[in-house]
Amino acid sequence: MNRWNRIGWRHQYGKISVVLNSMPDIYDLRDLLGIAPLNTGRQFSLFGPAGLVTDDIEGLHAVCDEQGRAHLISGAEFSMFQVYRGQTQEHPACLPKMGRLKTAEEQLLALCRNVAFEDVIAEHPFVRLAEQSTFLDNPLFIDKEGMAQHYGLPTHMLDVTGNFDVASFFATCAWNSEKRQYEPVTETKEHGVVYRLDPLSLFDHADPDNVFGPFHIVGWQPLPRPEQQRAFVLRMKPRQDFSEMHGIECFRFRQRARVSGRIWKAFDEGRALFPPDAAAELAVQAETLFQFTRHQIERAWGRLEIWTRNTYSAEQRLAFENSSGIAEVSSPKLSWDGLDVETDANRLSDKLQDVLSRVRYRKVMYGG
Repeated sequence: MNRWNRIGWRHQYGKISVVLNSMPDIYDLRDLLGIAPLNTGRQFSLFGPAGLVTDDIEGLHAVCDEQGRAHLISGAEFSMFQVYRGQTQEHPACLPKMGRLKTAEEQLLALCRNVAFEDVIAEHPFVRLAEQSTFLDNPLFIDKEGMAQHYGLPTHMLDVTGNFDVASFFATCAWNSEKRQYEPVTETKEHGVVYRLDPLSLFDHADPDNVFGPFHIVGWQPLPRPEQQRAFVLRMKPRQDFSEMHGIECFRFRQRARVSGRIWKAFDEGRALFPPDAAAELAVQAETLFQFTRHQIERAWGRLEIWTRNTYSAEQRLAFENSSGIAEVSSPKLSWDGLDVETDANRLSDKLQDVLSRVRYRKVMYGG
């Protein structure tokens, strides 16, 4: 019996919802979607017998963007052509953290914290080294905003991943804000959801130089979380609902405590995706920060005006800053002081060379 006989398709507002005759758990869903295991060494040909030969080994894979910057994709080689997002429950609208903040004052404060966090990231010795380094004569793409996103700060981005197992973790494990850790979901009436997207469906015909529109590679970064999470993001607009975007497929599943616990353990109780590091401690400090330099505040205002598509007068700015509790200081308050940060130049260089030695790539020649 064809397993797809159990599935019906419903199209609504460009979104594809999947309705199953009986609600599966996430392991059943994996089988229904035909998700193949990774890292078996299996080789296969894309696009038929004459296509490219690749394999299912996860690693770092280099691609260059239009500016000649090298992005190091984490995961299987062509994982970016089918990405997933897992959630423990389905929400009325799937919005980025910035979009969930109700007022412009809240958004301004969040953006100030983002800017302050990114400024400190830029001072990290390994980040500085990576920014000065190249791969095959191409500068490495360092995404400070993408790193802020993956350390939990509110941004206009939504995480997606090229690894179904990673999406399964986020679909079956929930963040406990008091314990500051992920925990497996117990039995609940709420169903979990996994979204699937082919980024090619986002192709912007009006802007062929920006092939994937809002879809962006984060991949390997000098801080560990993005690589572990096989990170990609979608840069969202105000009030834009991810679940209603063109080409999104929505798969619902039943939460089972036994299954959630097994997935939680498989990811070392979350530590495999969220390894303890100084940047995680720094992000916690940033969450309660109210003191910023004027330069940081002005950059946050610039981002807010882009996000809201509004301009704010001097009087409005002063009122927003006061009501947000923002205080201007002469020097940044957020820093690496007291945190465990590697500073030895030789060890950092060896670490980066080890990363670059693992990168796989294909050489491409364009015909004129």
